[in-house]
Amino acid sequence: MPLTQALPELRQNLEAKIREGHLPDALNTLLAELSDDSETYRIVSALIARLNVANKERYRNTISSEEYQRHIDQVSADFFDLLAGLAEGDFVAKPVSVRATSGKQGSVLYRVPNTMPIQKPTRCTIRVAVDEDAILENIVLDEHVEVKSRVEISDVMSAELLDPEGGAFQISALNARTQLVKEAGYTEWNFNVTPLIDGVHQLLVKVSIMEIVPGFAEPIPREISLMETVTIVTDLFSAPEAAAKTEAAPSADPSSAFKASGQTFGFQSTQSQQGLYEVKYSKAVVEAPVTSESKSWSSNRGLRAMALFLAFLVLAPAATWAIVPEPTRDWWVASVKDTPDAYENYIQKYEAKGSAQLEKAFLYRAETSGRLADLRAYQHKYQQTGKYEAKVSSRVAALESKSLENIRERPAQTNIRQFVADFPETERLTEVKKAVDSRSENRQELLAEVENAYVTSVKSRPTETKVLAYLRDFPKQERLNEVEAAVRARPEVFEKVQPMLEDAYLKQMEQNPTPKQAGEYLDKFPQPVRREKFEQILEKKPTVKKKAKEKMRKMEEVKQDEGNG
Repeated sequence: MPLTQALPELRQNLEAKIREGHLPDALNTLLAELSDDSETYRIVSALIARLNVANKERYRNTISSEEYQRHIDQVSADFFDLLAGLAEGDFVAKPVSVRATSGKQGSVLYRVPNTMPIQKPTRCTIRVAVDEDAILENIVLDEHVEVKSRVEISDVMSAELLDPEGGAFQISALNARTQLVKEAGYTEWNFNVTPLIDGVHQLLVKVSIMEIVPGFAEPIPREISLMETVTIVTDLFSAPEAAAKTEAAPSADPSSAFKASGQTFGFQSTQSQQGLYEVKYSKAVVEAPVTSESKSWSSNRGLRAMALFLAFLVLAPAATWAIVPEPTRDWWVASVKDTPDAYENYIQKYEAKGSAQLEKAFLYRAETSGRLADLRAYQHKYQQTGKYEAKVSSRVAALESKSLENIRERPAQTNIRQFVADFPETERLTEVKKAVDSRSENRQELLAEVENAYVTSVKSRPTETKVLAYLRDFPKQERLNEVEAAVRARPEVFEKVQPMLEDAYLKQMEQNPTPKQAGEYLDKFPQPVRREKFEQILEKKPTVKKKAKEKMRKMEEVKQDEGNG
């Protein structure tokens, strides 16, 4: 599919999205247009991975809001640089497939700002995801984002933003109301909400599952427990003024320094005559101090508290604990600890025995440690069947980008060697060469190390892209024999690159062909696809041509004898 708009117009629109605060939208808009075998596609994928890693770290409170914003600003700056170099050849059509899944639990995220300018559209978002981590991908987290976990979801769901008062907002849905919920990634609904009148008004976030009911031709919607009412303050005063008024307002009631974080559960336990525990559930509102970070991250703290409480429920009743299978009990313990060592212990215990949670243990060990070795361990264990392969690959790509940034800041032989050792599959060595090319001191020494990295990478995992990059970036091709030998081990790759390899050898003999060069060429390519060009070069040296023709004749005789045999 060709571009739906001129490239300069696309570039201008994407830059506008970034300036308006829609960085994830801009990144994914461009990614959907790109050829997935282009260098630009890989760069955009790496930018998305960096954004998603920053979201995960911020959600877990492992980085501050200032550090998080620096990550976002750096991704935006790199994206601006990328847009300047876009070319028409980067864009092709790509089919999109969606696979529905059965009913399950998942997470719901919504972003509805609590302050909106009057008569101006504001983007609001609702998301549903099966995977708790996927809900945080491709979005910039701010104080308006709310996440609800362990919510019932289905294969088909609908989402709406409603104006219960009528006439307070103009709401335009930017997606179909009913959508499929995919096993991987997230399903998203976007809305343009324009406040029409001043004052404090209500917006209703409504998410429904679609149930198949016998006797009904169409699925029947059923609202899930998430029915949040969000108070919207339109342009009564600016956000800074609102904050100042809130801080200045006196309060006689200490509880006024707290606000409801949403619908949760209060718990009360009583000891029975048998010494076990009964648990009474009552609906309540849990209040938390209002700080600049409390709204965004309260759901994460709530999940941690819920996990610890559920562990208590399991551990307290001895009879219940005794009948729970050992792998399940061990998994609960590892999940509550949520440390690399806890998941490592679980893996060591159950890798040979097998466990339904083993793949998650590999994944969570990598996520909590952040170590490349743990990510590689997951890839090695689940290279063909991994449910989280895309997620792990995105984290590896993020670490690859970070290593490249280190090389750009400080090109050194040790950095380059470590990079190719850590990422043998990389097809981004061109970026390493660019970093070295910009250096004035010890440039030749570093370039020799970069060429070694190219050759080492080809030997490790030959691909067409790597071979073409080597032939292009190192015109002297002093290590061409090593590259050719490495690729020959992969016939499916060799078939694609044989014409380019032959051109490289012929270029070396073009000015002054020798019998040795001609003989080596025929040994390497007994069935040359550039035979005509080879014979044209031989015309310059009749003696070389004569010997080459004789060798070709003998090779044909051997081939015929083998065929007759």
